[in-house]
Amino acid sequence: MVKIKASKLRDVELITDTGIRLGWVYDLSFDEETGELLVIVAEPDEDLDTSEFVTDHEGLLLIPISAVKSIGEVIIIDSSKLGVKSKLRRARTAKSS
Repeated sequence: MVKIKASKLRDVELITDTGIRLGWVYDLSFDEETGELLVIVAEPDEDLDTSEFVTDHEGLLLIPISAVKSIGEVIIIDSSKLGVKSKLRRARTAKSS
């Protein structure tokens, strides 16, 4: 396993496996109790329509760590695992049925 320091990830570009530039790493979010890495907090690309993406109260993208395919010069995100609001709405509706 290759170890990467969190400080090295700051400002690394996030791109989906379909070629969409999401933005740049702003921060990482961890579970306080377990220390598990949960999401990459990203500053969205200025051309990205964030209306369908999960964002925080500041408009930063919340990318689930499970969606990360690879980390290198850029971080590649699996678009099928990317949390988008329409998917979350469908999942919540299905659970409540």
